[in-house]
Amino acid sequence: MRSLFNKICLMLLLLAMAGCSVIKVSYNNAQELTYWWLYSYVHFSDAQKPLIKAELAALHDWHRFNEIPAYIKLLESAQKKVMHDTTPEQVCAEVENVRNRLRILNLQTEPIIEKLSPTLIHEQLGHMQKHFDKNNQKWQEDWMEGTQQERDEYRLKLAIERAEMFYGGLSDQQRDILKDNIRISTFNAETSYEERLRRQADAIATLKKIIDLKLAEPDIKLEIAAYFDRLQNGDDLAYQNYVDRLTVDSCAGFARLHNSTSAKQRQRAADKLGGYIKDLEALKSSAQIR
Repeated sequence: MRSLFNKICLMLLLLAMAGCSVIKVSYNNAQELTYWWLYSYVHFSDAQKPLIKAELAALHDWHRFNEIPAYIKLLESAQKKVMHDTTPEQVCAEVENVRNRLRILNLQTEPIIEKLSPTLIHEQLGHMQKHFDKNNQKWQEDWMEGTQQERDEYRLKLAIERAEMFYGGLSDQQRDILKDNIRISTFNAETSYEERLRRQADAIATLKKIIDLKLAEPDIKLEIAAYFDRLQNGDDLAYQNYVDRLTVDSCAGFARLHNSTSAKQRQRAADKLGGYIKDLEALKSSAQIR
């Protein structure tokens, strides 16, 4: 589970790769969407609103000029590779490329949090915690309630939906591959949920420390940098090992599914990626014109 602030990065990345003509409308409104999404957590004061809006506008401009071209390159590479068989190692390499883009985005969000954090009050941290609690309840309902079979069926439903978005309809054999992927996966809902709670608590504690101690700007920078370091690199070896195993499982599972696809399914995936590239190229051109 990514923290509240890491979700800013993920939201921009997902909006940029949402696909179809919706991408242009969604991305051009990303600044406003992100503002209201953050507002649901923090409930900005009148004094904070101009600050956060200005910072999000700057982030959005930077993202449009710098990250959109990088996404295009990632998608063009994937489009070429999707027509051929793959290996777990190749899939994991692509995953790491996406993670690197998120790391770069994280670096751009740090200054926003550095400026906003000392203006927060305890009531706003309370709003954040309530929102965390609400989302956690939904997460538990989705991933932890019911029998193991019911949980697996929920995961299978999501896996099929994601696969068919790119490849089109799946054969019975391909659905069986997804079932096997879930059966042998090291995913553990309880472990993931515990880490989710830990990261949320870390975010609240970091902000509370900045507020309570009235830290100076250099110390705030250190606190936020340390927080992002913990977020990205972790400080729990057992959990990091769990994530590493889960990543390897996921890469292997994707490779098994992809290698089972037909030429028609691969062409559909390539066309889908081509649509993404076309829309991103349009966004890049509009950025250059502005």
